[in-house]
Amino acid sequence: MTNRLTNGDSKPQAETPGIKDFAQFNVRDSFSVPTTDSSAGGTTPDTDSSISQRISRRKLQEIDSRLGIRDREVLLAAQKYRYLMTGQIERLLFTDAANPSAGLRAASRNLKKLCDFGLVDSLSRRIGGVRAGSSSLIWYLTHAGERLLRLHHNKAHPIRRFFEPSPHHLAHTLAVAEIAIRLTEICREHEPEIASLQLEPECWRTYSNAGVALSLKPDLYAATTTEEYEDRYFIEVDLDTESPVKIIEKCQRYHAYYHSGLEQMESEMFPLTIWIVPSITRKEKLIRHLKAAFDKQPKLFAIITSDELEQLILEGGDRGMLC
Repeated sequence: MTNRLTNGDSKPQAETPGIKDFAQFNVRDSFSVPTTDSSAGGTTPDTDSSISQRISRRKLQEIDSRLGIRDREVLLAAQKYRYLMTGQIERLLFTDAANPSAGLRAASRNLKKLCDFGLVDSLSRRIGGVRAGSSSLIWYLTHAGERLLRLHHNKAHPIRRFFEPSPHHLAHTLAVAEIAIRLTEICREHEPEIASLQLEPECWRTYSNAGVALSLKPDLYAATTTEEYEDRYFIEVDLDTESPVKIIEKCQRYHAYYHSGLEQMESEMFPLTIWIVPSITRKEKLIRHLKAAFDKQPKLFAIITSDELEQLILEGGDRGMLC
């Protein structure tokens, strides 16, 4: 099993004004500070905690009895992705509607229902502001929502405390979700099937170097299959917020993990590591730096923009793109 690579020549690409559905998550945009949420660093807002404390286990069981399959799918998606926009939830779970507008209305009704139950909530602002409409609301699972899911999927570890996310953390989380959803759409519309799609921390890998325990922490891990191929990918979503030096340091960890041989023993292949960047300018810059840094090392990386993802998944890459 190998990642598909051809010997075709890489085609030159012109700069584009912005990458659709990906550049919107750049931290220069306006993101919300949640009124009732949680995530990385900060304080727990009173609203969410007070709601979850008011909902007893008996009340949660009563609410649970009133939920349908789609309701549970939405809750599980909110748990898995941490933050999702209404439009992303529609694309992920409401594709059986007559058209996207009908799907968005159905998703909005479903989210309002779950919000009224206290199981999900939205952040105080939207991507793109009020003019962007309901599709731009950002949703997350409340403490009560976590507790309800535990009625069916009990976990040994405690429920995570949620904190207000920083703008960068929120931007990156939404961008990672966008790539995961886009992968789902590509495989829904074409031949490949998704054999595995892991987010953090499920996609992390542990290894040791000189007796020291280390971790590799990609944003996503994906495996796709066709009748002929099985392709595996580590995916890093880059928002052009880190210097090339920091990117090279991350890539050195991939090389260290590659040399450990652990992934190859497990799956007989090492996944192609895809860096998805927000512009052609950023892509070309990172390619230059990585080729210089790892000139005599195995070629583990491909750097693409999000609009190049579909071609890579469906057709494979060419060896000239590796660095």
